[in-house]
Amino acid sequence: MPQTTLFLDPTIALAAGPYYTLFPVEPTPSTSADWLKVQGHANRPRTQHLTEWLSLIAKSASAGQNILLVGHGNTAGLKLYIGDEKHDVHLEVPALEAIRRNREGKDGYSDEETAKILKLQAHEYRTLQQLVDKVQALKLDRVDARACNTGDNKFALSELQQFFNCNTFCAPKMFDLFGEMRVGKFATDPATFDAWVKAHSAAQVIGAPKNRFAWRFQTLTTPEAIAESADAVVAWAKAKLPAGGTFNGKTVLYYHALTGGSSVVFAGETAFSAQLAEARRGQVPSRRIDLNALPDL
Repeated sequence: MPQTTLFLDPTIALAAGPYYTLFPVEPTPSTSADWLKVQGHANRPRTQHLTEWLSLIAKSASAGQNILLVGHGNTAGLKLYIGDEKHDVHLEVPALEAIRRNREGKDGYSDEETAKILKLQAHEYRTLQQLVDKVQALKLDRVDARACNTGDNKFALSELQQFFNCNTFCAPKMFDLFGEMRVGKFATDPATFDAWVKAHSAAQVIGAPKNRFAWRFQTLTTPEAIAESADAVVAWAKAKLPAGGTFNGKTVLYYHALTGGSSVVFAGETAFSAQLAEARRGQVPSRRIDLNALPDL
């Protein structure tokens, strides 16, 4: 199983950190790396600033290896600040394209013009260039980002693959969730379990009586659950979360899932990998418009 080095956004580390301690594996859609083994301790940037993340990657990653970035994103890219937060410029398609065109020497993208696009001072852009050089020099194999919806835009994926100069960049096409599955006191009385299920519409149940587990998502990030036994919780974790974890029913259960709003897919389910998209080196999507494909007006 290929190994990967974990980098955690500080705003979700309280949930994602314990999750990867319990389940130090990450699915991918690649035939070459169906699962990644998270190695070593989690690298924890103190902020959401791109320069800190790049510095930590350059310091902690080795040439040709894999890294796993767990943070925030959208269909435009990753929510990592470029420069001062008040300017609200992130590692998204406009910034990624400007940096790439600058590095390619394209007209209109001199260092000075690119710095203006990124709302940086000239010296700040030079610092960013130096950090990008260090990360790109690593020629990473895989960069897997677990950030909401970034995989739903093939152009953003491709720009990120080129930015990190990796062989493959991977991200989910859906919202990415980490959290705690709060079970509470076990319902040793079957009637108590049945009453809970009846009172919670859309609750799903697995297991047989005396070892049943039921859950539902009250909101996008708030799961509710009830179990008849510790064995029931362990069975649910084995069914829904990655194999190879250390969860034994005696600790708090943390989960990783993807959702489109109406359904939730957990990281151990086959459907999870199907919602991950990849961009590969040398496979840049065309932005040309096919005039023959346009509808008649």
